[in-house]
Amino acid sequence: MVELTAVAVTALLSRQAVVTTADLTALGIIVGLGLLMGELTRHVERVRRRFNDTPHVNLTSVWTFSAALVLPPALTPAVVGALYLHLFWRSWYRVRGVRAYRLVFTASTVALAAHTGWLVRELVAPAGPDQWDRPVTVVAVALAVLAYSAVNSGLVAAAITLHERRLDLRRALGTGKENALEYGTLGLGAITALLISFNPAWALMVVPALLVLHRSVLMRQLEEAASTDQKTGLANATAWTTLATAEIQRAARDGSQVGVLMVDLDRFKAVNDAHGHLVGDRVLQAVADTLTACARRYDVVGRWGGEEFVMLCPEVDAEALRAIGERVCERVRELRVPISETGGGAVDRLSVSVGVACYPEFGPELQDVLLAADDALFVAKDSGRNQVQTIVAAIGDVGAPRAPSTGS
Repeated sequence: MVELTAVAVTALLSRQAVVTTADLTALGIIVGLGLLMGELTRHVERVRRRFNDTPHVNLTSVWTFSAALVLPPALTPAVVGALYLHLFWRSWYRVRGVRAYRLVFTASTVALAAHTGWLVRELVAPAGPDQWDRPVTVVAVALAVLAYSAVNSGLVAAAITLHERRLDLRRALGTGKENALEYGTLGLGAITALLISFNPAWALMVVPALLVLHRSVLMRQLEEAASTDQKTGLANATAWTTLATAEIQRAARDGSQVGVLMVDLDRFKAVNDAHGHLVGDRVLQAVADTLTACARRYDVVGRWGGEEFVMLCPEVDAEALRAIGERVCERVRELRVPISETGGGAVDRLSVSVGVACYPEFGPELQDVLLAADDALFVAKDSGRNQVQTIVAAIGDVGAPRAPSTGS
């Protein structure tokens, strides 16, 4: 439907289109610069798609949106087709999951989005983008950006929802960072159109900015892939340890306290055995969301491994740290995790065991505090689970055996 609609709309808008020599020159410049960018960034793009196959980030919008603003509708699909064929041929053909039918669908959505942006600009400022100093033209371009994004994102969201047979707004519409990047790219597309309408040679100035942007996007995605737990979205053990070590060092300089919570989901194996690992993953995600909701703005929550989580709480005393642990236990007890997307029961009666420890009470290093919190967690497990426990450091020797304190 999308592909047929794209062809039909292109044919309809092209019936009375007049293509001039200036239009063909602009077409050549946009396609040439787009292919040049694609060639310069093809290795970066291939790595980026392998790490994050998101449909919501595509830097070709710079060229497709600028084409929508300065070219007649008959020529815009030529820009879209040339750029996406080059991407598929030079960048995506070795990436698993990229198929030709996805390429055709994506190109069709972009063509429809570009036509929509052209229609909005034509309705609001029919004089064309050659009069960029008029306030109405600025308004028209801003509305065209919104229209382009709405059509493109809407069609992609519909395809994802129909394909996966469930509505996941984050998956369908993308994250805030992804959408911010797309709007930034469309803004660069509007600037490119302005430069082309003024003097096509000025469009070359956009290429260095795009090269830096493309590489910065890759670096951000690589950093997120290296520091984020894929199942829960929390910091992984390595990233959490790095952040916690830096916080302990800061506390040593300032003379402040830092708390650590070790949180273990009770009887998680029984959940997996009864409902399967997919439901178990939903339970882990629900507990991770609960921990994040219980954390303060500057606390750091991470997944330590398996069904175990950690929380770093800067500038906190033992009483406040225990209160956070109690709040976590209470919220987890209230959880009801659906077994399936269509209903049919839920996993409830969940609980966690929590061990808490503070720096510098248990030693000068993060490892000492983690060991104390882990010991307290074992005490909580041995005492019947579903509770918060602390231990008491031996006076004068934090490395000595520790005794449990009264838990709750």
